[in-house]
Amino acid sequence: MSFSRNRARAVSALGVLTAGAALAFSALSAPAQAATAAATTAPQYTLTITRSPGLGQQTSFFGINANGDIFGSAIESGSPSEEGFLLKAGSTTLQFLGSPGDPGNTKSIATPDGLNVADDIAGSSQSLTNSMTTPLLWPNSSTPSSLASLPAIAALLNPQATAINDSNLIAGDGSNGHGTVPFTIQGSQVTMLPALPGGGDSQPAAVSNAGVIVGQADSATISPVAVEWQNGAIRQLGKLPGGLTSEALAVNTSGEIVGASLAPGGDAHAVLFANGTVTDLNVPGTGQGDAQADGVNDSGVIVGDGGNGHAFIYQNGQATDLNSLISSGSGFTLVAANGINNKGDIVGTAVSNAQPRQSFGFELTPVS
Repeated sequence: MSFSRNRARAVSALGVLTAGAALAFSALSAPAQAATAAATTAPQYTLTITRSPGLGQQTSFFGINANGDIFGSAIESGSPSEEGFLLKAGSTTLQFLGSPGDPGNTKSIATPDGLNVADDIAGSSQSLTNSMTTPLLWPNSSTPSSLASLPAIAALLNPQATAINDSNLIAGDGSNGHGTVPFTIQGSQVTMLPALPGGGDSQPAAVSNAGVIVGQADSATISPVAVEWQNGAIRQLGKLPGGLTSEALAVNTSGEIVGASLAPGGDAHAVLFANGTVTDLNVPGTGQGDAQADGVNDSGVIVGDGGNGHAFIYQNGQATDLNSLISSGSGFTLVAANGINNKGDIVGTAVSNAQPRQSFGFELTPVS
């Protein structure tokens, strides 16, 4: 299973947040009435909301690993910009990630893009001076090291690490001056991945524990399309009938791949790529706005963002608005489900119904 962040289209909402330490609480007893449809049965998930310790900004959860550890981004107290963090299971303290040589986060922004079971985090830092990026690895979420020290990576412009699996296989991309080229890093070994015939841009988004890498690629004759890299070869995954483009955003150990495909009507639809077929998940709000599938666990349960601006879950052939599976009095609307682990824990971004410009990280835990 891949624990990665969708860099290209992750939902983001600005807002004013409460100062102080990171605060997590059960929202089941919140007095505010939810803006979404009330559940007709008992809640199937316990909702926990986490606030940023900084003022006036957002908190987002990107993914969750098998241990229940979460990674995301928020504003650190005293920092001028949003920073990546790790939140250990059972803790309410965000462990903020720094950039090499920038412990105060005043010169660069550290962004995590992947988390594995050992809490190794892959991502990038971006200079606030010249916007240049550097790929980073935070071993066990500790002191970061620059992956640009590897000669093959140093030769690229604006390289970034975008995913990591439990075997510490890292995927990423950077520019060679002609296009965006994909690569993997295993220890000190760098492998350049193939592009589609005719070249173009190739961008990995996720890597499974089986070593399958998925993302998007194009060429001079091929519009951006979802692809996978396996055994040193690249393969197109297809699009919806009549679709314009597609992208793969997550993959599980069984090789089930999810993402989005731009349909003829102009809206993106959440899809499953499997066995040479692209299946429209018909999530809530399909056709009303952009939808995408952001995460899939090894049981094939899929989560993502619906076209109605609500987070969804897809299981047993049916897509359901996640807001219908929590207490109707939570006071929050779940707008983006970004990750799910094999226990069924789901993380993402929520907004306050009382003040919709406020955004928070949420975790859903199945009710036992």
